[in-house]
Amino acid sequence: MNKQQKTYFLLVAVLIVWGLIGYQFFKKINPTENEILGDQIPKKYIPKKINKSKSYVVTAKYRDPFLGTMFSEKKKVKRKNIAPKLEVNIPFPTVVYNGVVEGGNSKSYTITVNGKQELLRIGEELSGVKLIKANSEQIKVRFNTVIKTIKLQ
Repeated sequence: MNKQQKTYFLLVAVLIVWGLIGYQFFKKINPTENEILGDQIPKKYIPKKINKSKSYVVTAKYRDPFLGTMFSEKKKVKRKNIAPKLEVNIPFPTVVYNGVVEGGNSKSYTITVNGKQELLRIGEELSGVKLIKANSEQIKVRFNTVIKTIKLQ
């Protein structure tokens, strides 16, 4: 056999192998459907009875092999039901910063809280609103735990 004949022989062998692979692949993708004969279908379905098995409880009241202590039942702790605290959300009052009054060495700030106008110094409180910080342009006030910055009007 010369070189050209060997090439043709190998080419035919490769085509046969790939043809078989392609045929198997095609056969798996498009299977032929078999008809179901009437004799193969069961006429009446009879379910099997299921027997309930007994459940067992293991009572392990023996010495602990790791701690070396005997088994003791844990005591049940009664806990008191504590009702959650209902937080009443009080809305932040209307606060208006009106200006600064300077006299001598002290500064007082004119603040209106819910329509009531007062002169307050830093640290003083009016209707639950405490003046924390202040300057000529803005003030910081605290009501309960909420802190707000209010600008001069």
